[in-house]
Amino acid sequence: MAELDFQRASVLLFDPVHVNIRTTRYALNEIGFKSIEACSTIEEFQRHLRENSWDLIVAECSPAKADIFMLVRMIRRGEATPNPYAVIALTSWTRDGGHVRKAIESGADDVIVRPFSTQFAEDRIKTMVRDRKAFVVTSDYVGPDRRSGDRAATDDQRVEVPNTLRAKADGDENALQDAYQGIRETKKTIEAERIRRLAMRIVISAELQFDAKAGPPQEFDPADLMKSARELRDQLDQAGRMEAVQVAEALLDHARGFRNPDERTVKNFRLAKDLAIGVYAAFANGESIEKAEDEIAKTVKALRKRLLSEAPKSSAQDLPALKAASM
Repeated sequence: MAELDFQRASVLLFDPVHVNIRTTRYALNEIGFKSIEACSTIEEFQRHLRENSWDLIVAECSPAKADIFMLVRMIRRGEATPNPYAVIALTSWTRDGGHVRKAIESGADDVIVRPFSTQFAEDRIKTMVRDRKAFVVTSDYVGPDRRSGDRAATDDQRVEVPNTLRAKADGDENALQDAYQGIRETKKTIEAERIRRLAMRIVISAELQFDAKAGPPQEFDPADLMKSARELRDQLDQAGRMEAVQVAEALLDHARGFRNPDERTVKNFRLAKDLAIGVYAAFANGESIEKAEDEIAKTVKALRKRLLSEAPKSSAQDLPALKAASM
């Protein structure tokens, strides 16, 4: 296997502590990286993300004042930087399992707990280059596929994203050009799948309330439905699909009504489902989300079973996470 050469790769490094920046920069230099832009404020970090296309992003995620997890999610959704598929390594002084899990669930490629040796960092980076996981898309996650067992993604659900870091490290000019050209097409693929998943999430949320064949209605979180409808509209607006945005606006207006318990009727939930299906049809030029009817039915059934089994320890606030985990 040819030796990796990181000299041409561009790195964006964020850490609010200058001593950590020096330590991390030294480690990256030792590994072979020469083009490193370091910043210590979140404003600087966001500006550099907007203005340049990076191959590797290394960011400390411990500071409470900087929501790095949200920023990583924005990167992966294509909202923060020209290359949403840059390799992202989050560093952390916090060893708490919950914090590390949130870091992983943001869409980063890896989390490296401090303190770490240069050799350890090099091994992890090389793994991200050579054995990078394919991406998956759900209603609220875009990133490496870490699911296994029954919840593992199928081949047609995985997306092989461009890896400019690998192309540069391999010195493969053809692969690098393919990666740059592939970013735009991959963004379209992931954008379309996220729109489909958001519409499906709303359909499933509605069906959990009125599908008598599958069991009694479940606890309902109107804030989660509104959040999904708003994100669906915003994603369509970003895609420039104004005809679909108009339908999504109607869906969002309808979703607001569910804040009133008296409006949570079977008729209104059915309308929410129909509007979500209509939004996707407007986006997909008439293609119906109902082609995923079996997938939706299986998800609803699995969720009902899961929610019922966890009923004593679940609350309405837990439902969005449970729904997202199933999709």
